[in-house]
Amino acid sequence: MYFEQFTVEGLGCYSYMLGCPAAGVACVVDPERHVERYMAAARKNGLEITHVFDTHLHADHVSGARDLAELSGATVYIHPSIDAGFPHKTVAEGDVFTFGNARLKALETPGHTPNSITFVVSDLTRSEKPMLLLTGDLLFVGDIGRPDLAGEDMLEEQVKNLYNSLYVKLGEFPDYIEVYPAHGKGSLCGKGMSAKPMSTLGFERRQNPLLDRMDFETFHRIMTEEFQIRPPGFVTIVEKNRRGPETINQRSPLRELSMRDVERLRKDPDVRLVDIRPATEFGAAFIPGAINIGLVPNSAMWLGMSLDAGMKLIIISNSYGQALEAEKQYRRVGFDDILGCLSTGISEYVNAGFNLAHLPQLTVDSMKHVLETYPDHRLIDVRTHLEQRTDPFEGADHIPFQQFIREGIDLPKDTHITIVCGTGFRSNIAGSHLKALGYSHVFCLMGGTSAWNEARRRNRTA
Repeated sequence: MYFEQFTVEGLGCYSYMLGCPAAGVACVVDPERHVERYMAAARKNGLEITHVFDTHLHADHVSGARDLAELSGATVYIHPSIDAGFPHKTVAEGDVFTFGNARLKALETPGHTPNSITFVVSDLTRSEKPMLLLTGDLLFVGDIGRPDLAGEDMLEEQVKNLYNSLYVKLGEFPDYIEVYPAHGKGSLCGKGMSAKPMSTLGFERRQNPLLDRMDFETFHRIMTEEFQIRPPGFVTIVEKNRRGPETINQRSPLRELSMRDVERLRKDPDVRLVDIRPATEFGAAFIPGAINIGLVPNSAMWLGMSLDAGMKLIIISNSYGQALEAEKQYRRVGFDDILGCLSTGISEYVNAGFNLAHLPQLTVDSMKHVLETYPDHRLIDVRTHLEQRTDPFEGADHIPFQQFIREGIDLPKDTHITIVCGTGFRSNIAGSHLKALGYSHVFCLMGGTSAWNEARRRNRTA
């Protein structure tokens, strides 16, 4: 049996290709949007992709199922309750699919979503007994899927479904069965996923507290406690996946824009400028209204936590290549209305003498000076609750990033504010967000609490 796991760095997405080189056929489970990698793997191994499966209706990223079906000629299979708006067939409890010596059997395991499927996989060259489970977003390595994404009105039902899927449905399988989830560390579909890409049922039953013989009352209490705030784009992504996202052939090349183009397009209130330049460069000068999300492997996740995927975007970058990489990442999380890029940074604006905004970047020493000089200066810590509990930042108001973006702050627009996070990345997003809202005196701590703590340590040992 041929089996390969594919990873999307930054989003924590896993997808799988299974098949049989002898028979020349294969399937793909939970493909990401950039499907060329599956086509290349199929060519390399002499395989024809005939089936594409989604284990559930994804909410955190756009499925590549429709794209892959168009390129390969395969058929898409999804749960019937999804009621998808594109050509597909349905897969339900007990359905069996054979690809030479690879066999998949569908097991309905709702809980993360009402339409979740786990695939029980056997390698027939070795045994007809199950070898591994493709658990989708039901069971992760070190965690389980969150049950709240279907909505508050379905939470009670989803918690019951989740417990039944984990303890009854998966309870039928022995400890040696391998577990391959659809997500790993970095995903927003759980709370504490491991970076390890696979596990076994036995190890999870012993080391994953949510799968360790927990009674339903305890499970229910934990599962109905506070969840991470759902990023604003989740609803848009779900609907995009339900009706079928636009395919590769429908996309135009990323358009290069001039300053005049940008000024014309940004008059639309639904247009946002996303500046991907480094924080210090952005801080020195940027186009008013732009938000700063530096180009890193998980940029798409931060964009999805900051803006709704229905927004129209213009990318500000220092090169066309950087803008293309940002576009690729952004499309993974449903941002399809990308109007183009200004790939020469803000040089046109500088040369034309435009009034540009700035977001001062404070060093540790300069922030100490600010705090000593201006006692009414406000500090806002946008780290998570866990980060704040384990490493408190004295004197700061704690507003976790997702809450900060969703609710904002209730302070006068002329308040002097410094935003703090762990490394300076989140604080620049948050700071640029405040500037876009009209706050005039906003600063960011360069290097975040990491730099602050290192300076304290160095001073203690000096």
